[in-house]
Amino acid sequence: MDQSDRTSHADRSVRANGRFQADRTARSKELILDATIDCLLAEGYAATTTMKVQAKAGVTRGRLLHHFPSKQELLTAAVTRLGEQRLNRNLEDRTDDFSRSLARKRPPADELDTRSDWAVMILWAGLMHSSFFTALELWIASRTDDALADKVRTHERNVFERVRENARELFGPVIATQAGYDHMFSVLFSSMRGMAVTYTFSHLDPQTEPMIATWQQIARSLLSGAPSEDDR
Repeated sequence: MDQSDRTSHADRSVRANGRFQADRTARSKELILDATIDCLLAEGYAATTTMKVQAKAGVTRGRLLHHFPSKQELLTAAVTRLGEQRLNRNLEDRTDDFSRSLARKRPPADELDTRSDWAVMILWAGLMHSSFFTALELWIASRTDDALADKVRTHERNVFERVRENARELFGPVIATQAGYDHMFSVLFSSMRGMAVTYTFSHLDPQTEPMIATWQQIARSLLSGAPSEDDR
């Protein structure tokens, strides 16, 4: 092997080692951030400590602190990671039997009332995903943390836009092109999100939520041109 061959081999080894280290670093960060998200959901913001995250992620103290020197930096990065997970999850991508059953019962787009009622149910079921309650922990923490609040605002704007985009597909083109659809969706989503917050302490079954019928009526009123109860 001449000098040029040895140099080329050494360069390839350096590049390969660099890629390995980069992959290892990225994987370590993912493990830590996923552990943070799991801790937030299982134990809440106050009980989510760097020590607990370290243990759950299975990394050394030094590695955790190398990536995230403080709890604030850890949580700020976790917002971004949670955002990626929420944005990549389709509203029908659920693991419980109820949501799988709903997804299988998608009505044809031209059965407007039935399709509208179904879309409302899918929206509600999607909002009750564990990622919402993890995000809620970060909402609370951001009240007194400006840097975290800035991240949360961006995160929630992105999530809202993705949900709105998915909702158009759920309701179907006939409904989604109706005048007033965007306003109807905003009212529904805001109301659903507010109601979802109460499930942090009510522990009710979301399948039997009394507001579902009201939300379905609001959506149907768009189709018939009739005002909602509040407008009468």
